[in-house]
Amino acid sequence: MPMIHLVVGEKGGVGKSQVALALIAHYTSQEIPLIVCEADRSNGDVGRASEGKDGHTVLYPYFTEDADHTDKADDILDAVLQQGTTGIVNCPAQSHRAMVQWISQGSADLAIEEGIQLTFWFVTSGEYDSMALFLESLKEFPNISHILVRNTFFTDRLTYDYSDPERNESVKEALETYKVPVIQFPRFAPSDLDHIKTHSLTFLEAIKQRGLAIAARSRVKRALHSFFSQISTLDILQTHGPSRT
Repeated sequence: MPMIHLVVGEKGGVGKSQVALALIAHYTSQEIPLIVCEADRSNGDVGRASEGKDGHTVLYPYFTEDADHTDKADDILDAVLQQGTTGIVNCPAQSHRAMVQWISQGSADLAIEEGIQLTFWFVTSGEYDSMALFLESLKEFPNISHILVRNTFFTDRLTYDYSDPERNESVKEALETYKVPVIQFPRFAPSDLDHIKTHSLTFLEAIKQRGLAIAARSRVKRALHSFFSQISTLDILQTHGPSRT
């Protein structure tokens, strides 16, 4: 089944690009070609890291509230349907309203009828405003699967983590009502991420790249395997088997 994974979060700086790159690594490790969609026009590090690598097609669509340019995101659907594969979309901050407009106008209706499954990977820092946006997304898109990704780089530092369902009753209720899985995104060392971003590397390249110290490569590999082991249990990814590096 063709799938489109939209890595969202609305709030900036919560690690959406890292999650998108980790998802790309999951599929790449299984030699599954992807449609990589870099929708963040102000950054674009996922697109740069993926361009010309591993047989993936890289597109640069974007979501906009400008009614005259709503079609700028349409290529995502056509590419995934034509190639019959999976798409991973790295969404920029504050794109929620534009996505609501795109979907509410019926842009994805026929694609969904033809078998495309949409999934939102909602990346959160665990702060109040971040989780408020998550709850809003569930209400806006009740028929689209959500996965809550708690970025431990941020959540481990909080005095009160609003993304913790054991501490936040409203979040716990929402997770149960909408049947939302929860992923703990592992902490990557900032210096390792800086090197990866500076050199436009994928995570799998970073593990093999001799320019990165062996200790750093080991940390990246361990963190990536932690992510893989969690998402391998998700029903939505079961059809692709176990991942490996």
